[in-house]
Amino acid sequence: MQDAVQRARARAGDVAVAEVDVDVAAGQTVAARSRSFNPEVSIAAGPAYGGGQTVLDYEVSLSQTFELGGKRDKRTAAARAHQAAASARLGYQRERAAARARRAYNLAVIARQRLAADTAGEQVALEVKAAADDRLRLGAGTQLEVNVAGASVGRARHERVNAERRYVLALSELAAAVAAPAGAVIEPATDVVELPTPGVDEAGALRQAARRRGDVVAFVHDQAAAKGEAALAGALATPDLTLSLTYGRSEGTHVGMIGVAIPIPLLNRNKGGRMAASASLARARLVTAVAQRERDRDVRGSYRGYVQARESVGVFAREVVEALDANLDLARQSLQTGKIGIFEFNVVRRDLFDTVLARLDALEEATDARFALETAMGASVEEQP
Repeated sequence: MQDAVQRARARAGDVAVAEVDVDVAAGQTVAARSRSFNPEVSIAAGPAYGGGQTVLDYEVSLSQTFELGGKRDKRTAAARAHQAAASARLGYQRERAAARARRAYNLAVIARQRLAADTAGEQVALEVKAAADDRLRLGAGTQLEVNVAGASVGRARHERVNAERRYVLALSELAAAVAAPAGAVIEPATDVVELPTPGVDEAGALRQAARRRGDVVAFVHDQAAAKGEAALAGALATPDLTLSLTYGRSEGTHVGMIGVAIPIPLLNRNKGGRMAASASLARARLVTAVAQRERDRDVRGSYRGYVQARESVGVFAREVVEALDANLDLARQSLQTGKIGIFEFNVVRRDLFDTVLARLDALEEATDARFALETAMGASVEEQP
């Protein structure tokens, strides 16, 4: 399972996309830190007519626009918040990929155990059918016993084929979870279904989620970014200053000038931009509050669900299953010696395999409950605070 988790963290498609998003956000932060305006050089030249002479006049100017109102700092703060949000989402995708790998591993193990149980069930059903045929041939059995045993074989074969299909699907899901190459055969290396005791209590799980649930943490950073963008929208109403140096020659006279230009904010004070940024900030605050509330609700529900699911698995103690297996051997001996009939043997057989399959069902439910809790927490259930 640890190998599966490591592969998922490194190769999962959602993780790869989130890593690219972090790179994009990093580039946007670099762009936000950069100055918006480059120096500008302009050259103008042309003939001047007058006094019966034609002379060449020219003008060379160098200008630079400076942002005022702290626009660059506000733009950088918003970009850094977006980058922090992208990093938080990357962390969450890694944890979710790990949780998915743990789930897929457990389900593959369970599917393999189910296939083994159904294969054994089919074999026992075939034994019963052979015994029923022998009893009928010897005059000790009935046609009804043969018919019932034949129906049991058909049902057992159907269950075994269905278990094979489920195992193939479970292996496919495991391969997808670890981002294995197409066509690769991935199987669990052990037969252990890992359902560890939570490393924290319910209150600890809530604290863990507050720190580790990356998608919700990202909303907090999105809110900070929206706040920075609202501040930037307000700063855009402040006009920028342009300084220029000009040198030229006109009619034989050399002229040097220093110029200052600043827009007059009469017609456009970025009112629409400020309104949109303010609404975006309000939306970000609402989304964050809703996400935090839903996160806490998910943690509480999934924590209790996982604890209860583990208790349900504990009901099927290994000793009980082993005792039923021993009972099956005893029942088989009794059937062979004629102490019990086919119908009584079928009751014992179905009791054993129904219990085994019910335990596997409980393991599947607990595995899904573990995945739900780890997704809600943004961390493994074993992780200490």
